Amino acid sequence: MQAERTQHELQSVLQQEAICSEQLLDTLDAERAALVNRDIDALEIAIQHKLKHSQQLDKLDRQRGNILSGLGFASDHDSIKRCFESLPNAGELTGLWQQVLDNVSKCQIGNLTNGGILEAGRQQVDQALRILRGQHGTPTLYNPLGETSADLGRRELGKV
Repeated sequence: MQAERTQHELQSVLQQEAICSEQLLDTLDAERAALVNRDIDALEIAIQHKLKHSQQLDKLDRQRGNILSGLGFASDHDSIKRCFESLPNAGELTGLWQQVLDNVSKCQIGNLTNGGILEAGRQQVDQALRILRGQHGTPTLYNPLGETSADLGRRELGKV
């Protein structure tokens, strides 16, 4: 009876993870649209939803880890697979888990894309500021990460 309840809890958590990761994916799409359209209000809403869904996914990840631990399995990919194979509804659990993995992978790609849009916008603003200050050409200074960065007319106001 305990094993059945634990299996049901695991399936429930995986279903919630699949739904939440799908919602996060939708939120990243909304964030991308807000970035492209420069809609600050929509962007603020998307960021709030992204935070909410990310926190919920973290919570569900911990719950899944606790359930797996209670069943005597670790949370790594191979252990999760072995756990699912040991349960009667292995096919359904494996399908849900694959859906979660697929959604999370798409979320990572979407988040990187949105970050790229933000970086492109930042570079455009930097370029516009250089033009307004009469600075032409591309930046020639590099930061510690090897990326170029413009000195946008910053000057030292004093030393302590």
